[in-house]
Amino acid sequence: MTSEVASGDVARDDSAEANRPRGSMRHFWIFTGASAVSKLGNTFLNFAMPWILLSVTGSGVIAALAFGVQLAPYALSPVLGVVVDRFNRRRLFIWCEVAQCVMVGLLPLVISDDSVLPVLALLFLVGCGGLTSELTSDFGLIPALAPADGLAKAYSRYTTTISLVRFVGPALVGVVIGSLGPSGALWIDAGTFLVTAAAAMSLPLHTAEKGETGAFRKMLTQGLSSFWHLRKVRRLTAAMAVYNLGAGAVPTVLVVIAQRRWHWSPETTGVVLGLGALGAAAGAWVAPRLARERGLQQRIGLWFGVCALGGVPLLFGHPLALVTGFFLSSMGAGGMNVTTNEYRFNAIPNELLGRVNAVIRAAVISGAALSSVILGYTVSLDDPFVWMAPVAVGALIATVMWSTQRAQDPPSPEL
Repeated sequence: MTSEVASGDVARDDSAEANRPRGSMRHFWIFTGASAVSKLGNTFLNFAMPWILLSVTGSGVIAALAFGVQLAPYALSPVLGVVVDRFNRRRLFIWCEVAQCVMVGLLPLVISDDSVLPVLALLFLVGCGGLTSELTSDFGLIPALAPADGLAKAYSRYTTTISLVRFVGPALVGVVIGSLGPSGALWIDAGTFLVTAAAAMSLPLHTAEKGETGAFRKMLTQGLSSFWHLRKVRRLTAAMAVYNLGAGAVPTVLVVIAQRRWHWSPETTGVVLGLGALGAAAGAWVAPRLARERGLQQRIGLWFGVCALGGVPLLFGHPLALVTGFFLSSMGAGGMNVTTNEYRFNAIPNELLGRVNAVIRAAVISGAALSSVILGYTVSLDDPFVWMAPVAVGALIATVMWSTQRAQDPPSPEL
């Protein structure tokens, strides 16, 4: 099914991929719409929890950890990737959505000024369910539902739709918090997971296909070994991890800055976060249309450059500069997500998609989790210049890493 190319990356057998049974675009849009509802609820969670914890504890670091602990399970990605490749993908996705519904629904019941540990523990479990759902949908269900010759456009449509929802979500949750309180926002989020689970049940049976079966340890070893032998994928992972180390927790930290430094209302803060999601939607929409004559590696470098450009205004600490930099950085991240998803789907054999992408996400999202600690600390300092300095530094280093390594690679067929 696969063959080694000179670069050390694996090229997908397009003819075999084209012959795989696929769902209709109707099923694709049903799943995309249902996922959008779930992501809308997630914006409620990611806005409400930092707001609650900052109010209860007064600590910007703990407020940022509301985001970081949800990403901590990504360190377990290689293990969860085996689960995704081993079991029925549609059924696994449904159960993960139901589990997240239960965990988020419990959050309002455990919030207390005595201890934040129960809240952080539940958020960790929510992160476990969210990671498994993402691995199942991004590299299992979406490719199965997309047209054989339109994977890039499918990823673009999916990412653009999700980003537009994330544009609406923060502004909406600001109104919800202002009227129903943070707990009301969490109850709404819990309900959205059930909508997504119900929609997944309507998908055609072939989208629930499993990968290979075998001993758990053997499958885990195969995933780690395959990742290591995909040299360019490994390099891309390193660059993305460095970028996320600086920028991963920016939306959460903006909530902290808006509440503590600028004393903005929930409604105003929500609108600003929505602008970042709008930037991500713009990047996702442009990605499959921009520089199509260039190879995927060059297009990835272009989006790294956009992220680095967005890091510059963030250094000034002024509200307008921060909003501008946030929009540009989000636009770069949206375009990069679409382009790197296409790159990875073409580079990784289908039966290894869950495991190899799980290894990738273990590194990349662990960087974002650590970002919550780094930015949580810098935002507590009195110098506005350093609040977002890690974002600019990380974006610049990641851009240089990818561009330099790409230039050093021997000529090889473009994936």
